[in-house]
Formats: sequence, C-alpha cells, structure tokens
Amino acid sequence: MSSLTPHISSPADARALRRPRQSMAIGLRLRVFLRQGSLDEMLAAGADPSERPELSLRALQLTSRRHRHALADGLEKAIKIAEIGGRRLTASPPLARRDVRSCRASLLGLVRDLRSGSEVHPAGVARVHRLLTDGTSPLYECRRDDELWHAVRDATYALRTA
Repeated sequence: MSSLTPHISSPADARALRRPRQSMAIGLRLRVFLRQGSLDEMLAAGADPSERPELSLRALQLTSRRHRHALADGLEKAIKIAEIGGRRLTASPPLARRDVRSCRASLLGLVRDLRSGSEVHPAGVARVHRLLTDGTSPLYECRRDDELWHAVRDATYALRTA
C-alpha cells in the first residue's frame, strides 16, 4: 500500500473521515433553517438555486413531495374554511373569505399542480409557501383589483416554468 493511500483500520477511523462532511452538512442545514425567509424570497423572485448551496438545499426542501402536499392541504383547508363561514377561535389570521371563494377554481388548479408528480420550479412553490404563511398575503387580507387571483395565477405560472 502506498504511503499516499489512506488506511482505514477501523469503523471509528471511517467515522472520523466522515465528520467534516457531516458537520458541513449540519452547518448548511442550520444556515438554511435560520435564513428560510430570505432564501424563500430569493427563490420566489427567480434566483437560480445552483448559485449557492443554501439556495439549492432550500429549493430541494420546497419542491419535495411532502412539502408540496402540505401546501396543497393548506390551500384546500383555506377553501373549505372560506366556504363554511362562521367564526373560528384560532391564532391564525382570518381568511379573506370572499376573495378565496371567488378564486376557488384557480386555487384548486394550484392544488392539482402541487399534487402532480411532474417537476415544478422552486419559485412557484416559494410563492405558494409565502401565500399560505404570510399573514399579510392576499389570502388573508382583502384587497382590491383581484390581488389574490393575480398571486395565484403568478404562482401557478412560476410552478410550471420548470
């Protein structure tokens, strides 16, 4: 064996060689967790995920099947709440029910796209994520000029431009 060839004599030595990679991966995941909001904003604006490892990991998280289905569930729940009406005791902001009801077909189209097995663009998923999680989004605040419809249309278009 050459002196330049590393020799791994035990599983402990093998674990020691993996530690730098694992700590780097943990560091990356921690950076992504702490900067989720700003990374989502960059992706929603169309940033290329390959520009930085943080953007790449966040794009993978957003476009995962599990996350897409959770967003679709959230949109379906919003539609159901808007249709049922009545008061709810919850910490979440109240829905813009009239706007949600008027955008029902567009929202259901977005749900179908999120649940589909086809590839989606992270920008679209980031826009849907923001729509559901930002209490000042048109999903929660009644606005003029069909702003919710425009936001849903833009998210749908961004999803499909993968």
